[in-house]
Amino acid sequence: MKKRISFSVSAIVIVLIFAAGTFAVTFGIDAKIAEQQKLIDKAVSSKSLTKDEAKIVQENLNRIKERNKAASAHGKLSELEQGNIQNMLDRNERMITDKKNNPVRPFHRPEIQHRFKNQQKRIDAGVKSGTLTKQEAAVLQENLSKAKAKYETLSKDGRFTQAEEEKMHELLDKDSQIIDKKKHN
Repeated sequence: MKKRISFSVSAIVIVLIFAAGTFAVTFGIDAKIAEQQKLIDKAVSSKSLTKDEAKIVQENLNRIKERNKAASAHGKLSELEQGNIQNMLDRNERMITDKKNNPVRPFHRPEIQHRFKNQQKRIDAGVKSGTLTKQEAAVLQENLSKAKAKYETLSKDGRFTQAEEEKMHELLDKDSQIIDKKKHN
């Protein structure tokens, strides 16, 4: 009987410790997000950020909030996800406080997102018009899906270098050339 009670108490203590750790991690990130929002507001009011720069760092922070919310929805943030979110927060903070050495840039590149959408429209139009067979469209669709997955992987930590962006454009250019060839045959 004493062993069962002792085991039950131990199990409860372990659960409480685990829950407290999860709460502390989430609370720490939430606190840093709130702190960064105040920093953005202060930078806007002091005019140390232009309206365009403020819009970019605010969009970055909103992206961080969404990511934190999505990752926290499963209960516990993994160490990797926690580290990625922390890195994104740190990077965005450096853009706010030290623009000279950390130019303000969005975490995601809207032009690549636009190219994904445009290429999807072109594939759909090619199938509809008959210039692409279903098999050709399936290959192009698979390539597009792989490019999107690669983009997500590369931009996951909030860092997307110029070299990585160029590689993404090269991948998309290859598929674009295939679509163009099919249109003109």
